[in-house]
Amino acid sequence: MPVDVQVISVIMAAVAGSSAVWALVHFKLKSKELETQGRSTELGPVVDELRDDLDDTRAQLAEVQERLDFAERVLTAGRESQNDKSKRPHDPLR
Repeated sequence: MPVDVQVISVIMAAVAGSSAVWALVHFKLKSKELETQGRSTELGPVVDELRDDLDDTRAQLAEVQERLDFAERVLTAGRESQNDKSKRPHDPLR
């Protein structure tokens, strides 16, 4: 039973998008929480670590998006190839 390319693409995009949104919201809320506690010298390293984690999450999201784009291109190319083959007249010598 073949799985539709669009269904796979939508699922992958939803997973990647929801993960990224969750991470961004989490880090934004954590950052706000730390800001409301006041600016002490001991919070500086924590905020820096959160910013680094956010940068890492953004880089991971960019990589996931690139992989999704690649997978979509590969699946689309495979589908187009199959469509081209099915449109050709049958040649018994091939």
